[in-house]
Amino acid sequence: MATVLEQKADVPAMSFLGFIHEGVPCTRANLQQCIDFYINVLGLHKLPRPKALEDTVPGAWLGDADNKVQFHLIAKDDEYIPGIGAAATPAGRHTAWMVKDIAAFKARMERLGVKFSETGSIIGAPQVFVVDPSGHTWEFQEPMKR
Repeated sequence: MATVLEQKADVPAMSFLGFIHEGVPCTRANLQQCIDFYINVLGLHKLPRPKALEDTVPGAWLGDADNKVQFHLIAKDDEYIPGIGAAATPAGRHTAWMVKDIAAFKARMERLGVKFSETGSIIGAPQVFVVDPSGHTWEFQEPMKR
């Protein structure tokens, strides 16, 4: 495979249009706990799933009111999951989401009793980290002020 420096001029460039969804593995045993977390903590709602998925792979699709964010929970016990009780790992595998108001986000977490950690000097803006019931780390930031 060619490195970026060796890439040939005749190879078409990538052109991303936007984000589709985040696939999130969970176990069958904690699927409902994860659904509750994404609805009650992150304020998402359930979306319809194709019947073929409903009949073959337990899970749930969740999204925000504006359809800008989607999490697809996939309940398969044989997929990699960080582990229940895992610590937030900002330097490990995680996904970052932009939120309108990080102070409001933190206030929501505090009100719900959800543990979070925060860094503020690495990128020049607060980064808030939350762990879901399966041990996945999620990062939240607000737009950088210039």
